[in-house]
Amino acid sequence: MRPLIPVLLVAFLASPLAAATDLAYKKEGKGPGVVLIHAIGGSREAWADISKRLRTNHTVLSVDLPGHGESAVLPLKEGAADLDGIGAEIAKLIRKVKIEPALLAGHGIGGAIAIRVALADPKAVRGIILVDSSLTPFSKAYTDDLEKDLDANASAAITEFIGDLCNGDVQKGKLVKEALKVPVSVLKTYAKALGKDTLAGRGAAIKVPVALFASPRLIPDPNQEKESLRQLGLDSLSKLTVSYFVNAKHWIMWDDPDTFEILFNDFEANTVSGSGGGGAKTSASIR
Repeated sequence: MRPLIPVLLVAFLASPLAAATDLAYKKEGKGPGVVLIHAIGGSREAWADISKRLRTNHTVLSVDLPGHGESAVLPLKEGAADLDGIGAEIAKLIRKVKIEPALLAGHGIGGAIAIRVALADPKAVRGIILVDSSLTPFSKAYTDDLEKDLDANASAAITEFIGDLCNGDVQKGKLVKEALKVPVSVLKTYAKALGKDTLAGRGAAIKVPVALFASPRLIPDPNQEKESLRQLGLDSLSKLTVSYFVNAKHWIMWDDPDTFEILFNDFEANTVSGSGGGGAKTSASIR
């Protein structure tokens, strides 16, 4: 099976939303808004360390995707998780808790959802960080096989799906344990969504700065960056910068949290705030 290419002094508040949406979230800190979106099979706890680092000078919102963590399952679209609908719900949440415009960071499919938040409500977003994310779909054959494997043996399928994206057995065990908490029926709807994703042609509509934090799994050769971005559906983003985490695997924010924090702050200060990087296409920062 092909692995997925396709995450201190202020008290925090954790509460589910009211009837306007079924998303659960944790809100921490005070300052400019930041929204953290996890990958398939995880929960908002995937961002616990990064949230702890950012909440000293940001209002940080960590969200459970539908069917994950404490969030209810939202209605499907043609049998698949409705990624456009999820993006619209997160945009509503940003407005509800009054942190707009927010800087979004999405890991894996969370990055594709972050793009959809900006498409749903452009003024609610001031910038986007894609953490090892692609905007192109998986092949239908792969997603069909994944759904069948989940039905046959969920534990084995999840372990293979996560596969060598993990940095060691401890990380792998933690991720598999977390993913097994998500109902198989939910995982199958997200697997189906992976095969239906059609964001590649919509990137031109994104007007805010976007940063890609890439592992060698996503872009194996930085010298081939232009072609890789085309294959990943990222070439239409007009304000894109790229940073490489050469010693990380898919969970970049776990493998190198110090560099993640530094580059997050650099992107926010120098690009999102408009003091630099305006209109740049790509700029590699090897770490």
